[in-house]
Amino acid sequence: MIVRAECEFHVPDSHSLKEKRSVLKRVLTRVKQRYNISAAEIDHQDTWQRSLIELVSAAADYTAAEKEVQRAISYLESFPEWEPVSCYVERL
Repeated sequence: MIVRAECEFHVPDSHSLKEKRSVLKRVLTRVKQRYNISAAEIDHQDTWQRSLIELVSAAADYTAAEKEVQRAISYLESFPEWEPVSCYVERL
């Protein structure tokens, strides 16, 4: 079973694409190491204060996959470098 999430974040202290990518790379590397998910920026690559992240988890049942995605979302929201704007979770 597959669960995906799209989460949008605002990076208020970023003043260039280089600063945003630095934050993004650090955060995505940590979340991938900590949880059994795939994560990538899927939109706003050329915008220096916004980022749309997609998280995907596959497991034997939806409950396990959803739990892993929710834990990853909570972890992403805990970073002080950015602010969560919205998040959408769906089963595939």
